[in-house]
Amino acid sequence: MSHVTKKEADAYDRVIDAADCISHLLVKSGIGIDEDDLEVLSIFIADNAPAVMHILKRVTKPCVI
Repeated sequence: MSHVTKKEADAYDRVIDAADCISHLLVKSGIGIDEDDLEVLSIFIADNAPAVMHILKRVTKPCVI
């Protein structure tokens, strides 16, 4: 069994909490995505939050297509 520090456990909990919020946002948007893909995508986005925030910080308003 591997040893996990409190700091590592807290960081993991924050990623899981963020992934849960992202999942709710995606479901609410009406995007058709199956539950397994939703979970994987949400955790990926949350786990890569610094990169995602860097990309999104330049967005000032919604893109109109």
